Amino acid sequence: MRQNQPIWYDSSLGGWRLFCYEDIVRVQNDYQTFSSEPSNGGSFSIIALDPPRHRQLRSLVTPAFSARTILQQTPRIQRIARELLETALARGAMDMVADFAVPFPILVIADLLGLPPDNWQRVKEWTDTLINQSSSEVAQRSGRNASSTLPLDEISRVLAQATQDHHQQPRESLLRLLLAAEVDGQRLTEQELLGFFLTLLVAGNITTTQLLGNAILCFDENPEAWEQLQRDRSLVASAVEEVLRYLPPNRGTGGSRTIIGGRRATTDVEICGQLIRRGEEVFVTTISANFDEHHFSDPDRFDIGRMPNHHLSFGHGIHFCLGAPLARLETKIALELLLDLLPNWRLLHNVPLEQIRNHIVFGAQRLPLVFST
Repeated sequence: MRQNQPIWYDSSLGGWRLFCYEDIVRVQNDYQTFSSEPSNGGSFSIIALDPPRHRQLRSLVTPAFSARTILQQTPRIQRIARELLETALARGAMDMVADFAVPFPILVIADLLGLPPDNWQRVKEWTDTLINQSSSEVAQRSGRNASSTLPLDEISRVLAQATQDHHQQPRESLLRLLLAAEVDGQRLTEQELLGFFLTLLVAGNITTTQLLGNAILCFDENPEAWEQLQRDRSLVASAVEEVLRYLPPNRGTGGSRTIIGGRRATTDVEICGQLIRRGEEVFVTTISANFDEHHFSDPDRFDIGRMPNHHLSFGHGIHFCLGAPLARLETKIALELLLDLLPNWRLLHNVPLEQIRNHIVFGAQRLPLVFST
């Protein structure tokens, strides 16, 4: 498609799909021409806002998610990861997805928000519902059934309880930051606060869950890369970036009105010789961009030492993933602990490898591992 049809009308999405790196960067950079907001407005999520409101809201939490600030959370994140892996170590086997990749980032984001850790399974259900609900937009356009809706009333009650707990016993957390935040002298509205809370709590764990599972797939397929990592721990950070490029946790991204990845043209515009009419939607294809031969040498090779590695798995432009530093640190910590505690893990191939069945995330449903110390 990159070579022969770099822009293509995808009837299942009801919009134009892009495949080349440069075109995707152009769309993600130009929010004035390619809007993230729905045509009827009314969004309260930062994901579906354009400047100036997007800039105002993002500026509230950007300091809390900076690489420097997130790095200070390293001991807390290491403790959570170690507890999960030591539990698996005692059993001699685990499902990388269910036993580690799912609970780990949920427990981390709950801790950062100042929430109790005892209800992480419910957060997982909310995450699945959010992803399936967004994916069902594609299914509806293709004539398939839609999934269940997100229980916003329940999530609102959790937020209200967390707010009450915070007022009774304040602690340093992202929730405290949100409750104290002001834009032009005004506090966040209930809807805006709920939108932030939902984005941080639910969307904040999706990427890392898939990234951790996809790392196992990459190293299982390329065992020499895992051996290289065991010899040279300095490659862990670049290995995380190569997993992001080679098996990205999402199929498409880019600061979208929905989590699917669409942008709405605000005027008639031409891309790759194709006229896009005002109001039509444009969707990016991250996986394709990450293998664009014009930007990556030998893109089909998994190279944990690849430098530079400007993949688009976290998006580009003003909607670049807010949680990227956290996802990177969580994955780096997980790989380092695997190297320390479970270096001789092995993926069982007698269990069929099944993809998660939706149009948003990219990963496996189950990854059974066995290991010896």
